[in-house]
Amino acid sequence: MNARWLVFLSMVVVALSGCALPAPVYVYGLRPEYPTAMLDISGTPKAAFVEVDTLQPTLRWGSFPDVDARKDDRDGRLNRIHDVRYDLRILVAENDHPTEVVYARSELPEPSHKVETPLLPAAKYFWTVRARFTLDGVTRVTPWARILGSGSSGVVVPSRYYFGLKTPAR
Repeated sequence: MNARWLVFLSMVVVALSGCALPAPVYVYGLRPEYPTAMLDISGTPKAAFVEVDTLQPTLRWGSFPDVDARKDDRDGRLNRIHDVRYDLRILVAENDHPTEVVYARSELPEPSHKVETPLLPAAKYFWTVRARFTLDGVTRVTPWARILGSGSSGVVVPSRYYFGLKTPAR
């Protein structure tokens, strides 16, 4: 069997087994670094729940604006951005949909945050983040970050395309 067939067969086996595949995942907004964004393609594409190693994980995401965006900034608008802070939300997942916000922090100075209150063991959550910044003296915010999946418009908040995480049993 040639290498192409082996790759194809392994993709079919993974898809049929209901596993979440990590790539390609397209993200709208800030890109999560830990836990990474994954897409569950076992049925209708949706955010997969990535297991973290503790009940108080340190969530990390890309900074705003990122290096690539600054390189493409022809008119220098991004260089006028100041006082970047981040807002974070963690929501309970019920039936693969986000429900209530159980943890929220605003005005975080860095693109990472250690959850201060332990989450429940063996539980599923959604999380999302956005940047808050000043541009030309006006405070602005980016949209809440999410995976771009089929039907993932920005109209519905909270979105079932936020990033999924699952806590360990203990």
